[in-house]
Parts: sequence; C-alpha cells; structure tokens
Amino acid sequence: MKNLLIILLILVFGFIAFLLVKSDFFDSRLNGMEVVPPNAIFVFETNDPVGYWNNLVNQPVWEKLHNLPALADVESQLIFLDSITGKSGNLDKYLKGHRFRLSLHPIGKGAFGFLIGIAFENEQFFDFIQKLEENPDNGISGLKKRNYSGVALYEIKTDGGARTFTFTRFENVLIGSHTSFLVEDGIRYAKSLELKNFKQSYPHLFQPSIPLNSKGVLRFSGEGFASLVNEMTDGIAEPLLKNLRENKLSSNLIPSFSDTTISFGGQFYTDGESGRMESEGESPNGLSFAPVISNRAAWVTQYLFPRFEGFKQIPNLAFNPRPLIAAALDESQDIQDFLNALGGEATMVLEENLFEKNPNQILLLHPENTERRYRNLEKFALEVSQNDSTKLFKEYYMGKEIFMLDVEEFPAHLFEGNFTGFSRSYISMAGNHLIIGNSLKSVKNLLEDYYNDNTWGKSLAYKDILKENNNGAPVRLILNNDRFYPILIQNSSPSWSPVFQKYAPVFRSFDWMNISIFKEGTVQIKLDIDLGEPEINKQMILTESRSTSFGKQLIYGPKGIQNFNDRSTDFLVQDEDYFIHLISGEGERVFSQQIPGAIISEIHQIDYFKNGKLQLVFATRDFIYALDRYGNLLPGYPIPFLQDKEIAFLNVLDYDNNRNYRYFVADSEGDLYLYDQKGDLLEGWVPNIHRSGALSYMPGHHREPDLGDFMVSVHRNGKLNLFNRRGESKVGGGILLGDGISTAYAIEESGNNEPSKLVTINEAGEVVNVNFKGELTYRNQLLRPETDTKFSLVNDQNKTDYVWVIEEYNKLKVMRPNEQLFFEMSIPSSEIEYMYFSFGEGNKIFAVLDKMQDFAYLYNGRGQLINQKPISISQSLWIDFSGSDNEYTLMTVYGDKLYEYKIPL
Repeated sequence: MKNLLIILLILVFGFIAFLLVKSDFFDSRLNGMEVVPPNAIFVFETNDPVGYWNNLVNQPVWEKLHNLPALADVESQLIFLDSITGKSGNLDKYLKGHRFRLSLHPIGKGAFGFLIGIAFENEQFFDFIQKLEENPDNGISGLKKRNYSGVALYEIKTDGGARTFTFTRFENVLIGSHTSFLVEDGIRYAKSLELKNFKQSYPHLFQPSIPLNSKGVLRFSGEGFASLVNEMTDGIAEPLLKNLRENKLSSNLIPSFSDTTISFGGQFYTDGESGRMESEGESPNGLSFAPVISNRAAWVTQYLFPRFEGFKQIPNLAFNPRPLIAAALDESQDIQDFLNALGGEATMVLEENLFEKNPNQILLLHPENTERRYRNLEKFALEVSQNDSTKLFKEYYMGKEIFMLDVEEFPAHLFEGNFTGFSRSYISMAGNHLIIGNSLKSVKNLLEDYYNDNTWGKSLAYKDILKENNNGAPVRLILNNDRFYPILIQNSSPSWSPVFQKYAPVFRSFDWMNISIFKEGTVQIKLDIDLGEPEINKQMILTESRSTSFGKQLIYGPKGIQNFNDRSTDFLVQDEDYFIHLISGEGERVFSQQIPGAIISEIHQIDYFKNGKLQLVFATRDFIYALDRYGNLLPGYPIPFLQDKEIAFLNVLDYDNNRNYRYFVADSEGDLYLYDQKGDLLEGWVPNIHRSGALSYMPGHHREPDLGDFMVSVHRNGKLNLFNRRGESKVGGGILLGDGISTAYAIEESGNNEPSKLVTINEAGEVVNVNFKGELTYRNQLLRPETDTKFSLVNDQNKTDYVWVIEEYNKLKVMRPNEQLFFEMSIPSSEIEYMYFSFGEGNKIFAVLDKMQDFAYLYNGRGQLINQKPISISQSLWIDFSGSDNEYTLMTVYGDKLYEYKIPL
C-alpha cells in the first residue's frame, strides 16, 4: 500500500510538472491582460502601436478626429512614452513586436480615462526603469516616485503641468495612465488571485485568439459601452441600453480606414456565444419599408429574414414573457392567422425622444394581405376588451383609424422578446404596411409624415442609404447623425453636454453609422465622415417665388387648405371688405366670396356629403359658415348664433371618423354650445352654462383609453372644466389651475398605462399638469424676474409638440417641454406674437411676429436666426416642409398681397 501511494504521488507531481512546463509556468512573463480591470469599455491591442498611430494620423479622417479630447489624451500619453525613451525613434523600436494594449475605463461621475499596458518579451525596454531607480531625476524634470502595494510608481507633470502621468513596471508589463488609480487598479488585479480581470470576465473574446498584428483588434464590451452611454446621459438612456447590457453583447473588431469612412469588422457574441444564425435563403433587401420610414427617424433597425422563423435565431434573453399573455396569443385563431401571414421582415424606428424613459417606437411590418391582418389584430383587440366595442379605444387621424391593443409587450411576445417597450400597442395602416406604435403620438407623427411625403421613400438621399447597405445581412442598424446629434445634446448630462457642443464640428461631421450583423455571426460597422466643414451657422436663403395681389388690405390668413382633388395645398385669405379668396398652390384664384363679417376662427375641413370632397367650415362673430371649394354655401348655412351672443371659438369634432360632425362653440362669456352639422343644438349644450368666464383657448375633445371622451375647456380665470359628451361634468366643479390662464394648453401622453395629462402655465409662471382623472400631477414655478413677466405655451401647427415662452421686459426666452432653455433673444417690440412649426427633430422653426413693425423673425431648431433680413408680414404665416424636395415653403400676408417663399436646406 505504501509503495502504491508513492507511485501515485510521483505520477501526480509528474503530471503537474508537465502541465507547468507546457504552459510556460516557470516563465514569469505576463501577457498584459492581467492588468486590465473588467470594467473596460474596450481594449485595443496591437503589436505595432507607433506604426498604427502613424498610419491613423496620415488618414484624411484624422483631420476631423484629432480634435477629440479622448484621442488627444492617447496622443499625449504616446508622446510622453516617446520622451522617456529618449525619442529618436526609440519608442517604435522598443514597442514593435510587443503586446500593446489601450483600454478605456470609467473613473468617476461622467468621466473616463485610458490605461496603457505593454507586455514585453524581453527586458531591454526596462533599462531606463533601472536607471530611474538608481537616479530618480534621470534628467526628467519634476519626476516623483512613490510606492503602491510594494510597487514603485513614477509620476510626472505633463501638458505644461496641467496633468500628471503615472507609470510603473509590474513584472514585464509597463503600465501608464493620466489617471493614477487606474494604474493602481491594474496592479491590484494583476496581484489578486480572486479578482477577475477583463480577459477572465470575457474569455470568449480570446478563444480562439486573433493573432496580434499591426492592424490591431478592438475587444468591445456591450456592458461597458452601456455604462459609458448611461454616464453621458445621466441614466436616462437606461431603457434603450437594457437589452445591450442584459444580453451581454460583445465583439472582436478589426478597425480599418478609407478616405471618408471608419470601419470595424469581426466576430459578434451574445452572452459569450457566437452570434451565428442558422438561416436558409437570401435575406430581403428591406427597401419596401422606405415609404413608411419617417424622415424624423434617428435610429432604424431592420430584421430581414427569409421567413418569420428567423426571429428564433435572435432571442432577447432579457425578456421574460408572461405565461397568461403567451397562452392567450397561442389560443387566438386571429393571432395565429396573423403570424402565418408574416414574413421575416420587420423594421423598428426610434425618433426624437430616443433617450427618454419611454421612447417613442414604431414597429413596421409588411405581411401578406395587410388589410386582413389589420382586421385580425382588431378582432383580437376586441377579444381583449371582452368583446365590448365601447371598451375598444379608437382614434382617427389624417383619415386613418388607430386602435389600441391593451396587451403588455405585445410585439415582444410574438417576436422572441424583440421589440420591447410597448406597454400598449397603437395599431394603424399606411399603404401596404402595418404600423404598431407604443404611443398614440408616434403613430400620428408617422401618418402625418406618410401623408406629407416626409419619408425615406420620397428622399433620394435617405432611400440610397438602404440601397447602399443592401449587403445580405439579416440584421441591420442605421443611425442618422443629423437627427441623433441634436437628441444627444438635449439629453446628455451636464458634464458631457458642453463637450458635445464644444466639439460640434467634429461630432456633426459624423454622417451615418451602419451596423450589419451577418448570419455567420460576424459584424460590420461603418461610420461615414463628412470631411467638409459643417455649416453649423449656415444662413438659410429665403427666395420669393410668387406673389398674388388682391387690391384690398388683407385682414386674415394665410391658412393652408387641402385640395381634395390632388392633395395639394390651397390658401385662404380675407380682405378688409370681407371677401374670402381661395388661391391654389399654383397661385390661381379658385373663388372670391363676400360674407358679412370677419373670420374669427380656425379654418376646418369636413366631408359633408361623405363623398371624399371637402368643404370649409369657419365662424364669424355671428355665424357658422360652410362653403364648398367653389365658394358655394352648403344647404342650411350659415348657421346663425344666438342673438346678443358672440362666437369666440369654434372647433369641429368627428368622434368616430364617421363624418357625423359636431361644432363645439364657446361664446365671449365662456358658455359652451354643441351643434350637429345641420345646425341643431344638442342636449346638454343649449348652452352649457357653468359661469367659469371666458375661455383662454379653443375648446377641445380628447379620448382617453379606459376613461372615455372628454370635452375640455380652459378659462381665463384659471379654471379647467372636463365634461362628457352629454355636457355633464366629469370632475365635479372643475379644477383650479391658478389665478389666471391666458395661453393655450397641450395634451401629453404618459407612459406605463398612466392617463394622459393636460399641460399649461398660469399667469404667475407655474407649469401645471392635470391628468384625465382630474388629479394634479405636477406643479413647478418658472423663474419670474418681474411681476409683469408673461408666460405662454405655444403649440405647433398640428398641436403635437409645444414650447414655453417667457416674455420679460427686454428679453424673450423659449424653452422646451422639459423646461430646458431652447434659446433666448432680445425683444424687438412691445407687441409680439409667436408661432411654432415642428417637422421632427432638426426641422423646427420658431417665428416671432413683430406686430408694431410688421416683421417676422424665424429661428431654427438650434435657436439660430434663419433670416438676417426680416420678412414683411401684416397678419399670420404658414410653413410646410417637403422631405422629397428638402425645403420649406413659407406663405405670408403683407398689405394686399400673398407671398410665397422657398427655403432650401
């Protein structure tokens, strides 16, 4: 027995010795990854850092990149290493053929630093370290030495004494950084037997290892990148980053450069496993989605599988399906019919509020027989509503039906956990595509852009982006930096926003970023760079293209009216003799018709005969008028208002898009009336007398999921009234919003199934939010430097976006909905009005109308004055944006003329 134990011990120790020898155990050299902490966002490796750097700085793109502070920091560290090696090309000689690693790490709130680690195969390079130990000055002025955990650290001032560079030798690895604790962290991880370094945390990035060469390799951590973006955005981007972090995405990328492009290509991993997709057949090209991708899009993700089953290749590991929902979907014949008609194509679009808690998302699908699949989903939504049609929320916009499917994360339950962020789904159609949005606003925006041709399909430049990237990849991500950069500025943290603005010429030169993930599990990233100088302060040129004279002073207009024949825009004005003139988009007079009074309302359009031909509806103080396109009165019009009463506001409602119109009227004393289209007053509104006083804004209608219809009136005395369609109050005696309201209101959707909220500001400058349960959910006092400071809410042309305006003695401040400053300017006169036009992020115009001098000043989305020479204007203005022509059309009235201007971008 004793001999057997001896034999076993000899075998065991012999085997151990064999393993140690084979693994170079007795060779104490480290490979350098031991000093890289696991929180690295990336690790860049090469065996020829000086050659690589020289190649980079000789690229055309370096003219843009060298201004970035991060690259300047790397350059500074390399210059220092060159200085301590005696210059004369010694650095290249010492580093070539050795393992050079550059890693980026978080170092504090919103801050990041680089760590350099160089693993040497021999110790020639460390001769100077020995000399430093013998003579710390060694001719290097200001060199200091200290110890950390038994290791000598050297520190020297760089950049004129502004920063300190710390470096040391640990075993055969030289470690250096402008952040001393990164060097200390590297030593701590290298010494520890318990702490996992970057390589131990991401072993798949090193198996199989990519041979080190002069091209280098970038080992990228999705978790680290998520932390970077989270710091930059103060945590508000977390919903967008959740999937990136929880799916543990990572990759090995080899960088390359061309004249105007930076590219990265390599292997892609999910949770440590190769991203390879088992997919047979060719991927669709995705071009069919171009007509329904809005020009507002900042981020587009396309899934282009040959069949629907392809989504099983890319499950979202972060998503946990709810068993009851999954079972209901499996059991529904309508859902199964819907799924059977789906192919493998889907496009996800994210727009302006990309980084918000509940970013607006649009999922686009292209199934067989779109109309039938739409009805499949509508029938399922009715099932979810217990087959009670009164509980099925429906809204109508731009002539399209939108219904709500109240199933949490509906798309994610169908698409293997992809497309999360849909607490509810709002569903509509555009052409042959299904639209599924996570908010009503996002669907309305798309329907509006689709109607107005403000889509990628109508823009050659945008459509070409899809064509150029038709590379057979089943997953493609496209970022439009023109849209993304303004969003980044608005949503970045206080410490990062100044950086992005300071280096705007660099960041704006980034054009498009395209990420393609191939079925082999490889990824290709292309970042296009515009080498020209960005026109940040570019002055748009206003070119007068047409004018029409009427011979009489114009007192109303211009108002844009849809021509039902060809969907072009006609324009309505009124002169001092009360003649109404309708002018076609080509400048031809359609009709002139005199009425006995001035128009005091908006111009609305109805389809009175339900035949697709639209008529005009408006009000004077005494009548409600309805005219056809040729100026003829409709039967029974004008509808006379009550004697001794004056109309103050008129709104036209169509609750269910059935063209049974209602006219919602407020008189000058604040009493409310509801007429049908034949001119009969409806029960509960004859009038609705509530003694709340005059209104501050046009009365409206709002439909809220689960809560029904609301008739809304906001009054100058600060009171908000909410009624049902029968005129009965839904919140008792109303809600007091402050001592007075003299401005408009807006309605904002809330996320997480919370009711929408009415938003306004009272005369004291207090922002007030009230939800449609009648609950005050937010109050905030804006800065009020003077007692006569005026506060306003200004809606855009479609009442889907708004800004706050603060008018002080000699200054005007414009603020975004989140109360951040948009821009400020000097007030041109004491009589000013404002208008706001929004066509998506990057396409916004704020107009200041000087009513004393009859001038208009236009400001773009960055608060910059568009027209150095003011536009002459005596009434209002109208602005539209054409995505296909990439230009604005502006219509104004001055004196007796209607003017048209073109503003190319």
